[in-house]
Amino acid sequence: MNYYVAPVSEYLNDGNVQKWIETKAQLVVNDPDHLAEYKNKIKEQLQTLRPELMMVVETDYVDAVYRNSYYAYFATKLKSYRRYCIRISFFEPCFSSASEYLDLRESEIRKNYLGFIVLRPIGQCVGRNAVSPKAKLAPINDVKVCLAEINSSCMGVKLKVNAFPHSSQDSEYMTCAETTTWALMEYFGNKYVLYNPLLPSELLASLQSHAVERLVPSQGLSIQQISMALRQQNFGCKMYSNSNPRFKEVMTCYVESGLPLAVAVEGGNIGHAIVCIGRRNLQRNNMVVKKNVLGIDYYFWNDSIDEFVFNDDNMPCYQLYRFDTPTPYFGKMDITHFIVPLHKKIYLAAEQAMDISNFFVARDFHSPADSVIRTFLTSSRTYREYIWQNPDLPSKLKLAYLSVDLPKFIWVTEVSSRSDFDDCKVNSLILLDATSTYSNGDPYASLIFKQNCNQITIYDKKMRSLRNLVVPLPPKFESFNGNLA
Repeated sequence: MNYYVAPVSEYLNDGNVQKWIETKAQLVVNDPDHLAEYKNKIKEQLQTLRPELMMVVETDYVDAVYRNSYYAYFATKLKSYRRYCIRISFFEPCFSSASEYLDLRESEIRKNYLGFIVLRPIGQCVGRNAVSPKAKLAPINDVKVCLAEINSSCMGVKLKVNAFPHSSQDSEYMTCAETTTWALMEYFGNKYVLYNPLLPSELLASLQSHAVERLVPSQGLSIQQISMALRQQNFGCKMYSNSNPRFKEVMTCYVESGLPLAVAVEGGNIGHAIVCIGRRNLQRNNMVVKKNVLGIDYYFWNDSIDEFVFNDDNMPCYQLYRFDTPTPYFGKMDITHFIVPLHKKIYLAAEQAMDISNFFVARDFHSPADSVIRTFLTSSRTYREYIWQNPDLPSKLKLAYLSVDLPKFIWVTEVSSRSDFDDCKVNSLILLDATSTYSNGDPYASLIFKQNCNQITIYDKKMRSLRNLVVPLPPKFESFNGNLA
């Protein structure tokens, strides 16, 4: 294994590091005709990164994901394919040579680590990568996205980066649909102990019993097959079509809940699959969408977001596009479906949670016109942490909130005046049981907790009924911000 250290800018400016990588690339690229494409793909990736970042480039790297595809598919062909990859690791500029890197303390190296990109020895060379949004150029570094802690290493130092996994398709064994499913499982498998990352061969094996023809070479997967693959991994998937009149609002609600989505786009004769992983870090005073609820006009945060972050296997990670142009390089394409990989014990859907909350806001709270409504899903553990850390809540009130019985997941609706919302403050609050159902049309059946003015209503698990408490409440308190990083 060989190492080379240089800033990103040196590669982009045709410096020595570019020549070094290209020399090594010839050792791993099977077909010399692919070398020009290989070089262009590297440059395309690096151009989206801050030029001052330092790169540590290592050759003869064994990548588990590529090796799995190699032994399952590429090694079975007459044409010879190489097994080794190149890995490029990225750091804040705290060293300028390999010897300086080795002289640094481990804590300093870990603090400045920003992720990696694996280059495979095939035409579609960009393999598994995990890059922090902090490494990207503006405006993509100012986004709110789903992040997982991804383990890695560089020159003997064990490292971690908060990133969303990404890869290009290899167009033979893994197309866009399989790559989308792999990325989702790589994210959930690294973030939660309930799930496991999937190697490419394991992903295809999970679909084998449901396939009516061979899966390799891949012809892609339908949106139903993507959902099936995720269901095989213990998810309770829910799929939405753009025939739903609330399609964008529901999609935004799930994104605001910190859930990455498998998204299907179509245009002309082209179909494609991508992952939606977040949104632009929109200033709260940019609210533009109003809707009428029972005769009252309210602002709805989930209707005001129009720019989303997509991971697309044809492009570098973290692409910021508008909802109506998710893949602009393909021309006019529309989002036709999206799949939500929900925990299998979440039964209350986003549109139902929003309807129930809107009922309480208008009929129970009698919130004034121009109030702002924001609804999202979160885990009770994350929400309790938010309560404990909230600087605007007195300790006695925190104890009362933390004593409320909650299921594993809850739907939260925050209600604010326009000025308080702009300051990230909340005036009223509704918590709904995500394990409930709305089949009987009774909004109170899902209610766990609501707070308005100086009155709190909570669900008493022992009495199996709602009870009211009159307690002094702060007029406003800090908004929840724990789903997207």
